[in-house]
Amino acid sequence: MYGIVYGDFLAHLIVRLDGLLQSRPELYAAGVEVSDQKSAASRRAVVLTTSPGGGTGNTLRTSYVTVDVITDDQGTTADLIELVLALVTSRGSGGMVDGRPITYASINGGPNSDPAPDGFYKQTAQLEIEYRGRNL
Repeated sequence: MYGIVYGDFLAHLIVRLDGLLQSRPELYAAGVEVSDQKSAASRRAVVLTTSPGGGTGNTLRTSYVTVDVITDDQGTTADLIELVLALVTSRGSGGMVDGRPITYASINGGPNSDPAPDGFYKQTAQLEIEYRGRNL
């Protein structure tokens, strides 16, 4: 019997989303910081954090991810969260859901407006992500 190891899927998600956003032609997608926390210098950020819940079945694990989009313009915030959600749930070649390791992604809740620091606007959504483990 072989053990299954699950990599840091959040780091994978951050890197992949950053690459997908960088390749977009929309002006509001340019220069967006994608991380697990917003830096003080950033005026546009996508913050991904894991949420409680999920489980493991066979060689697949399910996790929940909170997506916070924070910008200094309300319209940009609304546009950017819709783009981020579309990119994260995109399937097939060049998409986020390609089986390496993400096999399924759906929007579990949101997007909703959330309180933000002065001078910023924030939208929040939750994703359900299923991803593969690897043999030990």
